[in-house]
Amino acid sequence: MPPPPDLTLEEVLELQADLFDGFSDESFQKALKELEAIHGKAYKKYTDEHTRLFLTVQNKILPKYGFELGQAGVLQMLAIGARYNSNEEVRGNRALLNELIGMAPPLSEEQEEMEQKAAMEEIRGIGDGRSEEEAARQRESRRIDRQLLVTENLRWTAGPFSMTRPEAPPRHVSAILDDDLNEGGYKKGGV
Repeated sequence: MPPPPDLTLEEVLELQADLFDGFSDESFQKALKELEAIHGKAYKKYTDEHTRLFLTVQNKILPKYGFELGQAGVLQMLAIGARYNSNEEVRGNRALLNELIGMAPPLSEEQEEMEQKAAMEEIRGIGDGRSEEEAARQRESRRIDRQLLVTENLRWTAGPFSMTRPEAPPRHVSAILDDDLNEGGYKKGGV
């Protein structure tokens, strides 16, 4: 396999925006929902069918950036992406893309799991010798962690692609953000 192309940060962000556009396409999302109805979300049970479906978009986009077709090109893309792991915008876009294609759970599911875990820790904490003050500090810490998770998700959904592609915000932005943002030119309920 030849070495991956040497992309700049701006090119990586543009690649992510192109992938977002492709994965957001109505026909792709319809096919993904049908696949998930049979096999489930990719983050729960990844199948060869998921790979084939993802490649329908990736094979159209990756060669434009100098990557090979197929899984070899995907591996090259991931190697390039790893070079920019320290960039917050790249990480946010990656998280959004993974959620869009079912490779990561939606925020609501992550949040629910966090709250269940916190409740279990609270139950286990009763009678474990912690002072009431220590238990209160831990509860506050978990509350702040949940707020940070929500804040990070809002920033990722509001920022990364809107900066790169202002005409194509993520479809679920209007469901998450308040009406003030939607008055900025985006229709409530999607693009």
